[in-house]
Amino acid sequence: MTIVRAAIGLLGFALLGLILWAATSMQELHGSFFDQLAVVTTLPWGVTALVDLYIGFVLIAVIMFLTERSWLVAALWAAPMFILGNVWAAIWVVIRLPHLAKQLSKPDWPAS
Repeated sequence: MTIVRAAIGLLGFALLGLILWAATSMQELHGSFFDQLAVVTTLPWGVTALVDLYIGFVLIAVIMFLTERSWLVAALWAAPMFILGNVWAAIWVVIRLPHLAKQLSKPDWPAS
């Protein structure tokens, strides 16, 4: 379990590094975030990738709501997902993985 949590944490940090690199280098290379987003949304695969990304956010948010003990806690975890993305999902998974593993090993989950 510790190795899995460490691997997820490393992937989250790698993604954060990539995001920071993109945020600091894109202005001088290809314009602002919104300039680049405008280009991406004109491409069929760009739109497909964005829809795929946000569907993934919704799926993780559903898992958050199914596994957190209160709706308020789940909402506080899920809402930032749509802005912070998979870096936020990685943080949640690293923190909650032991609890998730325990819940998923129950034969009647999520009924109980």
